Amino acid sequence: MSEPATSSTSASEQIPPGVMEALLRPSTNRPSSRTLESFSSGVTDVSMTESDFQVNKYDLLCPRPECGSIILRIGVGKLVEKPSVQMEPADRTPALLPPMPEPPAATHWWLVAPSPMEFENIGFSKPLSGDAGPQMKLLSCAECDLGPVGWSEVGGKEFWLACSRVGYRA
Repeated sequence: MSEPATSSTSASEQIPPGVMEALLRPSTNRPSSRTLESFSSGVTDVSMTESDFQVNKYDLLCPRPECGSIILRIGVGKLVEKPSVQMEPADRTPALLPPMPEPPAATHWWLVAPSPMEFENIGFSKPLSGDAGPQMKLLSCAECDLGPVGWSEVGGKEFWLACSRVGYRA
């Protein structure tokens, strides 16, 4: 019986020159985004009427300028005004994200339902333990982990993005 042939080259030697460097290089054609506060009429400028309710008029993006990952496509999020949610301590808000109003102050949210499959690119935290009420998970950019940009109840079918914490491709 003959011995099976073995290759003396490794996998890295089979990759053409420059391919690994190109794969590891950040994309230079990231979509640019605007913050909600840059629109003169706020949520009115970033929403449009569809079937008797307001939806997102633009793709929603990660607000980190170096990222710009698409989080949600046009027309998927329903605009809802409801009480703010404490997603992190006020003194621990990431520098790139505006602070949320103190609950129960009202704020604007993009409601995404009935499944997380509606998102293009979203990450979920581990369940947070709270003092009262249902457990929640925080939402972040799945590409760069910037967040929280929103929240959902553990096992729920509604996902809430803070209108002020996402970018808009306008």
